[in-house]
Amino acid sequence: MVALNPAPLITDVHPFLEIGLGLIMILFCMLIHSIGMYQVMHRFEIHWWRFARENRELRRQIYFFYLVILILLTHLTEIFSLALILHFMQAIPDLRTAFYLVGETYTSLGNGDVLLPLGWRQLAMFITMSGLLTFGWTTGVLANIVGKTYDAQFASVRDKPTVPSSGKGEDSVED
Repeated sequence: MVALNPAPLITDVHPFLEIGLGLIMILFCMLIHSIGMYQVMHRFEIHWWRFARENRELRRQIYFFYLVILILLTHLTEIFSLALILHFMQAIPDLRTAFYLVGETYTSLGNGDVLLPLGWRQLAMFITMSGLLTFGWTTGVLANIVGKTYDAQFASVRDKPTVPSSGKGEDSVED
């Protein structure tokens, strides 16, 4: 059996082409993320009121878990897409290594055990910027969802009339 040789790596890339490709990668990543976050927010806005009135906490938590899974799948789609781009451009010869490299760069883990070839090193900066932007966006979406959920869940507790005190406040000092 004869092993197939991978396509030779393209190492002589003009810096402006590399920067242009990096910008395209960020924009592509933002497009995927906007679609994913729209889906998460849309599903939340349509269905959250049912779960806010739900007496069973487990159903609320399962729905929230479902939304977090959608967010996770959005990030994994972005990582896989960027890995496909690197593999297609022949910057990384195999898809598995490309996925690992993009994953560690996108999450800013940066082990440094796999590096892009010299002609492609600037792309790591753009992959990291993509990850930073999308994780920030995700944090905002999660904060919005959690805030609205807790507001609805505890509105009845906050809106209850206060019980009149016995005339002495908790902080009053007895003579």
